[in-house]
Amino acid sequence: MGSLMQMSIALWMAFAAADPQALEREAKLLEAKLMAPCCWAQQVSLHQSPAADEIKRNIRRLLAEGKTSQQILDAYVAEYGDRILSEPPARGFSRLIYVAPWVFLVASVGLVVVVIRRLRAVSPAPARTEQAAAPPDEDEAERIDEELRNLD
Repeated sequence: MGSLMQMSIALWMAFAAADPQALEREAKLLEAKLMAPCCWAQQVSLHQSPAADEIKRNIRRLLAEGKTSQQILDAYVAEYGDRILSEPPARGFSRLIYVAPWVFLVASVGLVVVVIRRLRAVSPAPARTEQAAAPPDEDEAERIDEELRNLD
């Protein structure tokens, strides 16, 4: 297995030496995956500082030595922790950030369905019917006529 690893490293070094553009593309990809450790504000590919420049040089050196991208990333994670990665792996609580919106969406739809079903289950209030007014009896009719005459 050791000789197989040495062969793959030698092959990679030969490939990188034969195609420096491939090495440069790989270096640029790695720079975008790492944060500048001086301020943790930007990716190494965008940041302009001595620390970012040092990482850029180190990435190219390690690639030329035959290290894989994952080995280089692992080395930086071992030195700085997951914070060095521009996209840290989702673990523990950080997984909740990706799942929570979907949980809230499903819960909201369920709540709307429950409310609609309950509103449908409640029978509508009976329509208000006016009782037919009974014709006033004679005494009341006379009283109304009297009041109307007094208004004039």
